[in-house]
Amino acid sequence: MATIREVAKKAGVSITTVSRILNNDDSFNVSKITKEKVLKVIKQLNYERKKNKNRISQSNISVIKCFDEKIENEDPYFVSLKINLENMLKKKVSKVNFFDLEEIEKLIKYNEISNFSLTDAVIFIGETSKEKLKFFKSLNENIICVDVYDTDNITDYIKFDMRNSVEIVLNYIFKLNHKKIGLLVGRNKVVKNLVDFREKYFKEIMVKNGLYREEYLQIGDFSMESGYIMMKEILKLENRPTAVFCGNDSIAMGAYKAIRENKLKIPEDISIIGFNDLKLSQYSIPPLTTIKIDTKLIAQETVNSLIELLEGKRDYHKKVFLPIELIERESCQKI
Repeated sequence: MATIREVAKKAGVSITTVSRILNNDDSFNVSKITKEKVLKVIKQLNYERKKNKNRISQSNISVIKCFDEKIENEDPYFVSLKINLENMLKKKVSKVNFFDLEEIEKLIKYNEISNFSLTDAVIFIGETSKEKLKFFKSLNENIICVDVYDTDNITDYIKFDMRNSVEIVLNYIFKLNHKKIGLLVGRNKVVKNLVDFREKYFKEIMVKNGLYREEYLQIGDFSMESGYIMMKEILKLENRPTAVFCGNDSIAMGAYKAIRENKLKIPEDISIIGFNDLKLSQYSIPPLTTIKIDTKLIAQETVNSLIELLEGKRDYHKKVFLPIELIERESCQKI
């Protein structure tokens, strides 16, 4: 295995220069040419920093948010996940850098993405394309994906059991004797043509039970406004659903408004169930039945995975599926 001294000699720089580049020292004024030269030699010699027990506290972590500002504003789930992860990381590591999609695209465009090879680990929050993930994997072997649909066997994944979450929703509605069940859901705007897991598993389960009806599915985005528009379309149906599964609680809030405007009552005329358990859901009228996903637990398991990777506690990758909980309130009733 190459040493830092060998890297410095081949690159024609001092050991201190290599060390400060490796540590991504912001106060170190080095030319772009020198930096790229050192990085090239590091890759050529297959140099790896020695793992030690204190590495986590000295680490520099990059977090890439794979969702735009619109989604962040519309769905507080991502805000909660980001805040919890940021707070926990700051207690453990020396430096955390957050990047959004626009910043990443600019770095790629101007060929400044090599900096990520100096980062100790890269954490993705939300869905990203397989191509982009593969690209970052070529820069940095320590990749953790949080809340991602598609997975592989060469990356750490922290997520909840997505199929099981939809099964819990539908089994609950089935027990209330509902057979005419609708779905209001959004689509991922970052990865094109990616079908949301709620839509995917809703279709599979409903088809299996002989209950799927195309007209009961509405696709928009994950906002209150979209929930309002989608529910208005559902309510135009002569033979409308008796229960509606909303892709998140924001969609459910919009659906509530549309139902009230049509002089209908929840749950007497139509049952509603949400997803994510936003704080406002317990104060809606009636309080919303929903699925709770613990973003603090997701953040904690992400940090645990990070520690294992950086301290060399395992030489394999893992997928962590975290539990979810049905929060039963007053927006659904038996028929």
